[in-house]
Formats: sequence, structure tokens, C-alpha cells
Amino acid sequence: MSSPEAVVAVRAVTHRYDAERVNAPVLDAVSLEVMPGEFVVLTGPSGSGKTTLLTLIGGLRRVQRGEVRTLGRELGRLEESALVGVRREIGFIFQEHNLFDALSARETLALAMALHRDRYQADDFARRPALILEQLGLEAHMNALPGDLSTGQRQRVAIARAMVNDPRLILADEPTAALDAASASIALEVIVRAVRDSGASVVMVSHDPRHQALCDRVVTLVDGCKASDLRRTPSTGEYNRMPATP
Repeated sequence: MSSPEAVVAVRAVTHRYDAERVNAPVLDAVSLEVMPGEFVVLTGPSGSGKTTLLTLIGGLRRVQRGEVRTLGRELGRLEESALVGVRREIGFIFQEHNLFDALSARETLALAMALHRDRYQADDFARRPALILEQLGLEAHMNALPGDLSTGQRQRVAIARAMVNDPRLILADEPTAALDAASASIALEVIVRAVRDSGASVVMVSHDPRHQALCDRVVTLVDGCKASDLRRTPSTGEYNRMPATP
């Protein structure tokens, strides 16, 4: 029986924002594999390249050197139209919620579902958004516009939008930073449930120890390099070093 294919495979990726190549790269020969159902937290000091790596995995930046394979597609070889197709299969959660001002919470999720219209029956467009928003404690705000929601509520709508299509891969950049402790706990529970129930993989940038306590692995970047890659043992909470990615 063959081993499952990695959902994310990053091979010796180097990335620079300095066109003159004078400054050190923001990522320097970083390699990483994420398997189906894994929940990986990226951590490390500010400026260590975590968000850059996340955006390269999601096809939001072009690969400069090395290889990034996401959901079985080598991103560096894809035309922009094909990259858009890969992005549609990913659930993105970023610090900026980027909601449309004229769409209610329910309409925001229905619009995301419309990108995969062939998966759904007509009644799913009302039923499914309501279910996910309720799970995130937003049952009283389903018809509210972003301007009528608090910062934390808007972020929970953004999390719901990322989850509504049951993506195989969720990429999250400090997704609970704007939430209070209770809301963050609810949001994290929904994300973890997606991993456990649907087999989704998660790569999350986070400094929150609550996230690290629930994830499978903690990958630390320092100065653009992978400083450590540790797997957590759920029964003991102890961390063991992962083998080097080839």
C-alpha cells in the first residue's frame, strides 16, 4: 500500500523581497512537508518568514527558488488561471477579515459556496451557512452586515467563510489574534474539528500556546531558516524532533 501524498511539499525554498539581493533572504532554503490531516503551527520571531511561507504555499506569491507543491500541483509551473483554481481549494484565514461591506454573514458564506456550486443542492445555500455560523456563536448575527459586527465577530465570519467548503487545506495567519479568550476557544474548536472530522490539513501561523497544545507539530522559523520541527505526543504533551525533510 503506497503512502499518502503530502498535501504540502516545500523543497529548499528561498525567497527575497530585495531585488538587488543585498539583504538576507526572508526564507533561506526552507523545506517542509504537511500530510493529510496534520495540524501544523508555524511559530518564531517577527520577521522570520512565517507569513511569507504561508503565502507561498497558498499560491499568493510566486516561487523564486525551490519548489512548492500544494494539493498535488507544483505552483511554480502554473499559469495564473491555474493558480486561482488551486486557491479555490484552500481555506484562507488572515488577520484582516476582508469581508464585503454589502454582504451579510450568511450571504458571505453563500458566495464562497457559489465557487463550488456543483457540490451543493439549492437548499444547502441557506442551511450550511446557518449551521457553521451557529457553531461559531454567530446565530444572532447571520443577517448582520460587517459594519454592524465587532472586530471579533467579523473575524469569526471570516473563519466560517474559510471552512464552509470543507477545504482539504486551511492556511491561517494568527486567526484568533482579534478574538477574546472565549471566542478564540470556540473558533479553534471549529478548526480542530475540521481536521479531525474531514481530514483537512492546517498550517497556522501562531504564537498562542493554546494552538500549540492542540496541534500535531510545531515548526519554528528563525531568520528565514527552519530552526526546529517538533511533533507533539497527545498523551504526554511532549515534543519529539521530526526527521529532516529531504
